[in-house]
Amino acid sequence: MIRYRESLISAHHNYLVNEMPTPGFVIGAPEPATGFYFLADPVYPGESTARISARIADENGGIVMEVAWNRLVPPHRGHVHQFLPDGFRILSPSGEPVLEVRTRAYTNGFLTCISAEFRDEKGILRMARLGESVQVHGARHLSLKA
Repeated sequence: MIRYRESLISAHHNYLVNEMPTPGFVIGAPEPATGFYFLADPVYPGESTARISARIADENGGIVMEVAWNRLVPPHRGHVHQFLPDGFRILSPSGEPVLEVRTRAYTNGFLTCISAEFRDEKGILRMARLGESVQVHGARHLSLKA
């Protein structure tokens, strides 16, 4: 039996999630303001920059940093934000990459690849590296539209 997977695809910009393109996705919920979430907002025509917002927990479930539109929100407990020519990276206080977001330009659009491994406030794995994409686990919405 052949199993099929479906994904909405934007003609302009997509994120690579579960090895499939999608215009945007969210894991967890931004509200209430105390729990884990990760939002990759759709990117509109005429723009090329990925839009990432997140509230990230450590392995014990404590929220350690927040990202709003690709920027660290203070206080961020020593995490470092680095600009890259094709995106950005956030490093832990020890210098290890926590989140890396890179966007590639193609003839007809853009593809953003995310590299991260995140757990929610209960310590449950919600996002893991999968080749050039990320694999998401648990409740999520993988087809946000612009």
